[in-house]
Amino acid sequence: MKDPGRKKPFRELDHTADLRVEIIGKDEQDLLANAIESLYVLVGLQGVARQTEDGPLEELEINCRDTEEALVELLGEILYRATVERKRIYLHELSARSGGEDTGRCKVIVRGVWHALTAEEVSGLREIKAVTYHDVQILRTGKGLAARVVMDL
Repeated sequence: MKDPGRKKPFRELDHTADLRVEIIGKDEQDLLANAIESLYVLVGLQGVARQTEDGPLEELEINCRDTEEALVELLGEILYRATVERKRIYLHELSARSGGEDTGRCKVIVRGVWHALTAEEVSGLREIKAVTYHDVQILRTGKGLAARVVMDL
């Protein structure tokens, strides 16, 4: 479960019509895990539970040109499953690899147990229509990485 003393891994930024957030992480894996947690918090769910849960372990694989595209695709998939399928993931493992033989490619694998949202959780969901490619960027900082993402409301 989320550590209650842990600082939230994102902040909302000003945007005229949509939701713009900055997500931080010490490396790509941490950034992507924090992005999933941030999305859940933004739609009105508790952050990502990072503990063992009973149920079948499922794998979600994202293959993209770069980490920015992988971030948008991953968040889009998590948003779809939360708002359409009414499920959330209990994260067991997340791996991210960039470069290598396919220089410039990024592969993200998320393993976890998907659980159905309760009626109470569903009724409290904030509507986020989509995660967009508009102004998406990942920057290196003195403490790791910071990603900026815009979401349609």
